[in-house]
Amino acid sequence: MNCTRYARWFWDDLEGRLSAAQAQELRAHVQACPRCQRQWEAARATYQALRGLPRLRAPERLIQQTRARIRAASTPKPVAAWWKRVALAPALGILAAAAWWGWLAINSAIMHPDTMASQNTENWVELHEQLELADWSPTPTPRYFITTGYTR
Repeated sequence: MNCTRYARWFWDDLEGRLSAAQAQELRAHVQACPRCQRQWEAARATYQALRGLPRLRAPERLIQQTRARIRAASTPKPVAAWWKRVALAPALGILAAAAWWGWLAINSAIMHPDTMASQNTENWVELHEQLELADWSPTPTPRYFITTGYTR
């Protein structure tokens, strides 16, 4: 049984938003599941209590103040529009620089693939050598040079 799905339907059923098939399915599940039956009864009691409360209209002054605040919050401020334009220029510049850098990287790899491969290999070897020397010992031993093939 999928109690979570049926629990989501409780309020929809109380407000009449379920189809007839869904309402029938919900009723069958509630009759078979004691946990959902307790939750259904609690939801129904809460709904009836809420419906029994008197419906009061807000004072006219409060309504006007609320509408004025909503209008004030929704109107764009001229400073905000100016700020967005100023912030957009550096962002577009960074985007153009990144695109240009990517274009250069791709074209240099296409034009000179053997040079790029050898440069990458040399960089990785050099990085490996530096890490080995830095992590393993302050002074490499002859055994280190023999086992790693380090020749410099």
